[in-house]
Amino acid sequence: MALETVEDHYDCCDVAYYTEEMAQKRMYIQMIENSFDTALEKEEFVVYYQPKVDIATERIIGAEALVRWKKDGKALIPPGDFIPVYEKDGLIVRLDEYMFRQVCRVQRRKMEEGAELLPISINLSRSSVLHGDVAERYIAIVKENGIPFSCVPIELTESAAIYNDRIKETTGKLADAGFQLHIDDFGAGYSSLISLNQFPFSTLKIDKSLIDDVCQKTGRTLVEQVITLARLLGMKVVAEGVETGEQLEILKCLNCDAVQGFYYAKPMPEQEFVAYVQQRERMM
Repeated sequence: MALETVEDHYDCCDVAYYTEEMAQKRMYIQMIENSFDTALEKEEFVVYYQPKVDIATERIIGAEALVRWKKDGKALIPPGDFIPVYEKDGLIVRLDEYMFRQVCRVQRRKMEEGAELLPISINLSRSSVLHGDVAERYIAIVKENGIPFSCVPIELTESAAIYNDRIKETTGKLADAGFQLHIDDFGAGYSSLISLNQFPFSTLKIDKSLIDDVCQKTGRTLVEQVITLARLLGMKVVAEGVETGEQLEILKCLNCDAVQGFYYAKPMPEQEFVAYVQQRERMM
């Protein structure tokens, strides 16, 4: 137990002491690992939606699908607790596909009901992009559901899109099939301009860490340069993590296309999202 803790968290140390806190943390991680299959079977992983809002019209133009875990129908387990565990042991590949299937089913149902199909973007981890025939599987899922590829954009984090021949091949197949590809969390610390030029991204999402500083002179200049770069590459721009009216006004001045963040809405279950969209439409 202590050895695992040293290896995982204290690379510079030779000694660690066993504590009750360590034991509880390890038991919690084991619970997360051991509960995965059951959680999938019971559909305890649920989709929450965070709206994307057009900055000029203030209309909702889509949403990002985010995973939440309602274990045993009770309290939600924070994604920050289980996603890193599943990324480490490879289960994230199955979770990504599960989420993608769930969103495709929702979009199929809405299409059958004659409702407007707002694009709902789904996150794809680096592990998934590198895993076997992911492009073929995701293309097949969309075709099985009979929905347009455009209604389920795929988001890759900037770290996931670091140049790699297999990733380039996979994203190329997805784009050729009709998927819209978004680069997520741009500016979060893995910046690689070659990624923007080498992959078929249609949208760039500016990370919250940059938006947090947009009200400062240097931060505003940096965000402005990112938007300019995206424009030169023919991409639309979404600002993530917008929390204040001041941030929103600056982003309007910088001609950002859309925003996402707590200023408008936190991630919410499907029913709440539908009601929120309807409410905002009535306000227009």
